[in-house]
Amino acid sequence: MVKEVFKKVSVIIPAFNEEKTVARVVKAALSHPAVGEVIVIDDGSTDNTASWALLAGAEVYRLTKNMGKGAAMREGVSLARHEFICFLDADIKGLDKDTLEKMIRPVLSGRYRMYIAIRDRRIEALNRIMHFFPFLGGERVLVRELWRQVPERYKKDFQIEIALNYFAKKNGHAMSFSLMPNLTQVTKEEKRGLSLGLRQRLKMFCDIAAVTWQLYFLERFYSREERKIALPIKKPKRSSTTSGAI
Repeated sequence: MVKEVFKKVSVIIPAFNEEKTVARVVKAALSHPAVGEVIVIDDGSTDNTASWALLAGAEVYRLTKNMGKGAAMREGVSLARHEFICFLDADIKGLDKDTLEKMIRPVLSGRYRMYIAIRDRRIEALNRIMHFFPFLGGERVLVRELWRQVPERYKKDFQIEIALNYFAKKNGHAMSFSLMPNLTQVTKEEKRGLSLGLRQRLKMFCDIAAVTWQLYFLERFYSREERKIALPIKKPKRSSTTSGAI
């Protein structure tokens, strides 16, 4: 068994027009000794995201056009060298070595196969809800095997996070999460302006609703139907009565 000290994590940061925040996320990721590489996938940015990420010490790969978060994550995994994967959003604030330790160590130790860091939503009610519904978490560490088990059709846009949760549970991967009080995010409205930010938020919610319906309702329904079809048909038992001469 490989000792923890020799295990390394590939950090993947999908980024679209995040020049103001990506460098600090890269530097925070590089501060953890278990991080073997930091890969930034510039998802068709029109600003200086790639330049700032490169200056901060990341390996940077640029997509020719904006493909969406899931596609950028998929590209990052294809380039990663290690079997442990850490996904980080490029617009988070408050990430440090201690937060990364809380995320990384449970997976490297083998206790969990995926661990999710839930950001502080700034509203106490939302933080309480997330203890029961940890669906949305761009900051997570997982084994590559789990990523492989997610069908390609779900590795797009914001659907991937729900899909990772679903297939982790379906395939028996132990997973957990923690609320990270210091971890916050620059909102879409702050970054893109109120109108565009709201449109992007609506698209995110639509992606989440669509994949939740597909996985937690349709997929389960069809799985049950397939199991019914696959059940062997029991033959009726023969009568054990014997006949005799009268």
